[in-house]
Amino acid sequence: MSADERTRALADRLARVEWLDDDERAPSRARLMSEYLRRAALWAQRLDAARSWPFFDVAQLAAPGTRADPELVREVYAQVAARGANHLDRRLCEYALHFAAAQPGSELPDPFAPLVELFERGGQFQQEAGLIYFGPMGVKLGSFADHLNAEPFDTAPAALDALDAAWQARREEMRRRVRAGRPQQGG
Repeated sequence: MSADERTRALADRLARVEWLDDDERAPSRARLMSEYLRRAALWAQRLDAARSWPFFDVAQLAAPGTRADPELVREVYAQVAARGANHLDRRLCEYALHFAAAQPGSELPDPFAPLVELFERGGQFQQEAGLIYFGPMGVKLGSFADHLNAEPFDTAPAALDALDAAWQARREEMRRRVRAGRPQQGG
């Protein structure tokens, strides 16, 4: 697949994202963020860019002369903004497009693949006080070194779906227990 085809395919995926904070998939989105943070740390180490971690334009450092088509970047930026993406999410979409265009030669994994999946599973996230939130769930940002040494996460769709299903089952069980503990009304 050519750089233009890769970049266009990614642009199409990003254009379909519903930029809502979907808490039903919070566990899988948290796992995907953790995997992004790990991969970004690997790239930051390789590129001597620890100070830029966690959210940075990997392609600009890895392949400085190669960028995505500016018109395509503007188009995607406008599309995701119109659908509700926040400023950081829009910038990350741009960085992902540049990475897809550059496809820097390395044995390191694509850092943006988990973020794109995270967006597809429920849109944006919020960052505050050292935590990254997905509805009621959060991931500790921690340090560059924490993520650099982390084990990779299984991000296969089946593993992510199972994670979400288990969390939904626990939530439903808690709701059932709460309802069972309340006196019935009207009767």
